Amino acid sequence: MTLHTIQLHNPTSPAAAKAALNQAESGGQVLFVLPEDVDAFANEVRLQLLRREADQRGVQVALVTEDADVCDFASRARIPTFASEQKAQGRWRYPKPLGDLPPPTIARPVVVQPPHEVGRQGLIAPEIVSTGGKTLLAGYTRQGRDHWYLAWMGYLLIIVAVLFLVGILALILVPQATVTVVPAKSRTVSSIELAAQIGIDDPDFLNAVIPARAVQARVEGFDYTQTTGADDASLGSATGVVTFINQTNREIIVPQNTVMRTATGNNVRFRTIEEIIVPAGVGQQISAPIEAVEAGREGNVPAFTISEIEGPLNVSLRVSNQAPTAGGTVETVAVVTQADKERVRGQLQGDLQLQAYSKLAESLQQGEVIPPETVSTYTLAETYDRFAGEQAEQLGLQLQLLARGTAIDVAGADQLAERTLRQNIPSGHFLLEETIQIGQPTFTRFTADTIDITLTASGDTLVPVRTGEVRSLLAGVPMDEAESLLLRELDLATTPEIFLEPNWLNRLPYIPTRITVRVIEG
Repeated sequence: MTLHTIQLHNPTSPAAAKAALNQAESGGQVLFVLPEDVDAFANEVRLQLLRREADQRGVQVALVTEDADVCDFASRARIPTFASEQKAQGRWRYPKPLGDLPPPTIARPVVVQPPHEVGRQGLIAPEIVSTGGKTLLAGYTRQGRDHWYLAWMGYLLIIVAVLFLVGILALILVPQATVTVVPAKSRTVSSIELAAQIGIDDPDFLNAVIPARAVQARVEGFDYTQTTGADDASLGSATGVVTFINQTNREIIVPQNTVMRTATGNNVRFRTIEEIIVPAGVGQQISAPIEAVEAGREGNVPAFTISEIEGPLNVSLRVSNQAPTAGGTVETVAVVTQADKERVRGQLQGDLQLQAYSKLAESLQQGEVIPPETVSTYTLAETYDRFAGEQAEQLGLQLQLLARGTAIDVAGADQLAERTLRQNIPSGHFLLEETIQIGQPTFTRFTADTIDITLTASGDTLVPVRTGEVRSLLAGVPMDEAESLLLRELDLATTPEIFLEPNWLNRLPYIPTRITVRVIEG
């Protein structure tokens, strides 16, 4: 039969032993070697469940332990126990279950009557009763009254001795003590400096490196803003009337849109609105309506300032305005400025950067983060729908950006930080798993392929209290000395609580198993 030995380590329990039965083959033997502190195994119900699981899997199970409580409960659950692995190499004998003793043999008593007169003092011999192979003394009587008080004194002495023994046993066995202790805690803090490198697949504790990878996202969008520039824009063209004077003896036709201009200052150009015919003869004249070629106030010129005709008609005709021109106006309009372009670019770029960060976050794997310091944006395309100085009430921009960053495996960093914390736990202390805390990573230096990280881990530790040690330490100790003894020998957070019932001798039970130890996490 194959013997499979399994070494269990703290913290452990019968449930962990049940799970380990999966390693055993059907029909084999499984020997669990228990650590010193095995309070979880001192439970009859849990051990019975372990025995049932072993029976269902068709394997035999046994324990190696020296804890008296565990041995007692294992015996009740019909699980063999051994003091060492060597003693378990022989044949396993299963404890006999309680309550399975064979019923007594029912037989009719056989009474043997010896002669009535025996001895010189006339004693009547007792009846000898035989039942089921056992011989019992049924009773006897004494004939006569000689020295009868000696027998009663013997009975009295026996009764007193029995009562004395019962009292001694009661003093030893009846008192039950409950001791509640709270182990002292201490906070352990450790820091680790790591490097996140692109190209690393798994966290490396020896070299203090964790994986990192480059990520990127492309975004684009359109936005517009109200223009803030202002300028004067020509609204209407000036109009007036000019007189054409013929300098020849022939009739002259003046076509529509014939241009004329002023001869002084800024030359302002005008044009005829319709075609006219100047009568033949020197000095013949005719009036014609005109308007300024360009709108605005510049077309409002004084009288007698329009004096030149553009083109060949200038030789045959003279022109003059007998009255000033009027009607040229301007208005203030919005125009695009460079500040408008910078403002709409900053506004749109900020929105697109947020979109890029969201896209980068969508590409993250479980346990990764992107430090903002590693994110850079690049402009791929930038198109405005207006030029600087152009009249417009709105300025639009189409922008396309590329965002790049570095994703760091922070989950791997947490694993290395926790491992460092466990290595820094003081010798003999026990780390409370539920108190482990990993701080936020601090990024200290950035290069093209490497990011330096500092990470802190912390957790509460305590010195485990072994219940068997406490029982042995307190067995038979006076109540007024028990607290100081525990505070002196153990590292406790508070004064232990000791309850004894009944308190006959003001002393804890001499038998360690009569002392129940409760360890409470403070």
